[in-house]
Amino acid sequence: MQLPKRLNKIHGTFFLRKFLLNISGNYCRSLCLFSFLLILLCSTSGFPQSRLDSLKTSFEEETNDSLKVVYGIQMLREFHRNEHKEEEEYDLARGLIQKALNTGDSLLYARTLDNLGLLYRYHQRYDEALSLHTKAFNLVEDMEVDPVHKMIFANNAGVAGRYNQRYDTAVSYYMKALKIAEEENDLKNIAIAGNGIGNTLGNIPGRQDEALTYFERSLEAEKQRGNSLGVAMNYLSISDYYIDKEEFTTARKYLDELLRINREREDNYGLAITYEFYGKSYLEEGKDLDKAAYYFEDALSRFEKIGDAHQQAQIQGSLGDVRFKQDRLVPAKSYYEKSLELAKDLNQHGLIMKNSYQLAEILERQNQPSAALQYIKQGKAYEDSIKLEEQNVEIAALIRKYDIEKKEDHIQLLEKDKALQQTLLDNQQQKLERRRILMLLLGTGLLFILVIFLLQYRNHQMKKKVNARILKEEKEKMKAIYERNLARAEILVTRLRVNPHFIFNSLNAITYLIQSNQNAKAMKYLVVFSRYTRMVLETSQKHVVPLSEELKLTQYYLTLEKNRFEKDFTFEIKGEDAPEVEKILIPPLLLQPLIENAIWHGLLPSKRETKRLLLEVIPEGEIVKIIIDDNGVGRSGIEKRSAEKDHKSMGMQIIKERIELFNKSYSGHIDCEVIDKKDEQGKPEGTRIVFKLKQKILSENPAELLS
Repeated sequence: MQLPKRLNKIHGTFFLRKFLLNISGNYCRSLCLFSFLLILLCSTSGFPQSRLDSLKTSFEEETNDSLKVVYGIQMLREFHRNEHKEEEEYDLARGLIQKALNTGDSLLYARTLDNLGLLYRYHQRYDEALSLHTKAFNLVEDMEVDPVHKMIFANNAGVAGRYNQRYDTAVSYYMKALKIAEEENDLKNIAIAGNGIGNTLGNIPGRQDEALTYFERSLEAEKQRGNSLGVAMNYLSISDYYIDKEEFTTARKYLDELLRINREREDNYGLAITYEFYGKSYLEEGKDLDKAAYYFEDALSRFEKIGDAHQQAQIQGSLGDVRFKQDRLVPAKSYYEKSLELAKDLNQHGLIMKNSYQLAEILERQNQPSAALQYIKQGKAYEDSIKLEEQNVEIAALIRKYDIEKKEDHIQLLEKDKALQQTLLDNQQQKLERRRILMLLLGTGLLFILVIFLLQYRNHQMKKKVNARILKEEKEKMKAIYERNLARAEILVTRLRVNPHFIFNSLNAITYLIQSNQNAKAMKYLVVFSRYTRMVLETSQKHVVPLSEELKLTQYYLTLEKNRFEKDFTFEIKGEDAPEVEKILIPPLLLQPLIENAIWHGLLPSKRETKRLLLEVIPEGEIVKIIIDDNGVGRSGIEKRSAEKDHKSMGMQIIKERIELFNKSYSGHIDCEVIDKKDEQGKPEGTRIVFKLKQKILSENPAELLS
């Protein structure tokens, strides 16, 4: 059946439009990549409504114009994330530009221009966005400002230029951002600029091969940063590059890596995009269209769960393309109709136009020329509306650009007039200043003579005081050296009293294991015992040791003492990996006697099923705490046993003496507190000992402790 003449005439334009849609394929893919990143960023960077309310309050109450603009930019971004009212956002952004102009701060003005550009870009008004981003960068390019602002403005200009198909402009600004990022060794912006250049070059005929170099450079930077989202974006870009090159096997290798990353991230949106690009690769290859349909359907189900209607509309159209290539016109028609329905709900004029033309071609093949003609008319209407909307946007952009430039010119004239008035005022102030200077010089001369006389008298008096102080300090120094040597000798004697007691108990415990044929266990404790004794010998000549060594020695001690119990004794050491542990110096074997008391006189007599001992290091600003906590019988239980009372009193006396000697001999200071723990009925629940070391003990250079 032949078409009517009128339909033939309209149908002649159909294939031209289809051709134009095909050559813009790279642009559409780039737009998909941009949407992927934008949606991910929006979904992962949202703040609760209270954050927006807080910023609104700060914005309204702020009286300083510059700070008000800064709060306004932050508030606008939160407003966009939470409420997304387009016209209100534009009005607020333009108001911030005016406020920034009034401050005369060029960087702040540039930030407000860039902020409005981001809003335009989000709503795909790329021409207006490009103008604002480039203006923002040009304002600060030669200024001494934080380079991160220059990189942000340049990268934003590159993005807007790329989506506006101004590829030369896009590459130019991306290159500027990349140069600054390399000078600053800013991996984040190296990755952003590199990816942007790659996507831009991929749209320029004859330069697609250069794109891969920049994608790989961006990928390497993201790997160095450990940014899995950035790595995923580059894998997606590289796979799209190989799809365009029709190297489908290589493209799918990168998609495999992208799939692995998104599974690790548990990123459902990323998985949906990945499956969509798997489908595109098989669709473009044309060999296994059923597999293409399988991946598109998987992606579609994920976007339906997410609630992303835009992507659903796009994939319904892609499924229609698959069935159309298979010459399965009935399911193809169904998919195109679903895509068209969603596109109309979303007001996506481009997708409506494409689906209308595709449905027209299917109906033509099904010998339904009247219905085909209706779809061609619909496609033509939306094609014309796209052009008209673009013209309206351009006109509005020109008007706004003129208004901003007019305001800038007016402000510049006011600044020039203000500068002239300031010059006249400065001249008058200079005359008054010269008179003041003359009077000050005369007064200063008289004062100078008086000061010289007073200084001479003061120097004479100071010499007498200094000589007397030198004699006093010499005597005090000799006394301090004597007391330090005496203190070190007393510490050494104390250490020799503590160690033999524990060594005797440990050897008895190991002997018992050997006699009871527990050889493996005996070997284990012999190794621990040998390490313990070696550490004791190594520290025997030291007056202070790092807390890390003391904790390690304590762990060996507790391991050996655990051998004395059955399975009812547990111990735990916390905080040993804190950075401060390496910087703290304490007297050696300071903790062991207290831990020994806790085990032998607190836990061993206890009838609890689980006997627990905790040693914890807690940095608290300028003070570091060392806590020894047990759930034994407490000191009141020990006092009932006179023999044990004498032993404990002697141990605590030794500890107190060592702390006093340490505080007397070194610049640091240690406090020790013993706390009796009790339950609600007042019964003992154990003992807690708290050491407090003041910040002066902490130092990158332990030698400072001896000063």
